[in-house]
Amino acid sequence: MKRKICLTRLSAFLTMMLIVSTFLPAQEEIVVPATKEELEKAYQENIRQSRLYGVYIPKDVDDAFNEFIALSTKEDIAKFKSADEDLVVKKLHFGIGRWMAVNWCFYEGSRLSHHLKEKGIGNPDDMISFLIRAFHRKLNDKPIEAEKIISQLVEARKKALEEPLKKE
Repeated sequence: MKRKICLTRLSAFLTMMLIVSTFLPAQEEIVVPATKEELEKAYQENIRQSRLYGVYIPKDVDDAFNEFIALSTKEDIAKFKSADEDLVVKKLHFGIGRWMAVNWCFYEGSRLSHHLKEKGIGNPDDMISFLIRAFHRKLNDKPIEAEKIISQLVEARKKALEEPLKKE
């Protein structure tokens, strides 16, 4: 009986995915740059685009906050706001954080990732942590203290990179 229920759920899930996929727009062809020059050219093109692969790319941190609100339910925003800041950053890193990194093109470059790099955040994981923490503070009417968050992230990244070197 249990196996039949699981198969029924799997079948329903696959049917739903098939239906959803028919309504998705065709994916743009992704060309992977082969040289450093091609990579730089692609990056320079990406940072000027408001959309990449059909997804809107926020232009700055405030625009990212507006996107969070637009893409979330009021209930989800309320839960996020009432949760502990450090817990939210940790728990959402591989959920909404991964979504941001992939869809807002933190690895290959976008206008948002470029904006964050100009602020001093170069690592995509640090971009995720920064945006989640800053958004939590904004919702709770706390000072964001962007420079302080950035310096903490940069210092932690530097320390994490130096750790393996100390063991050699």
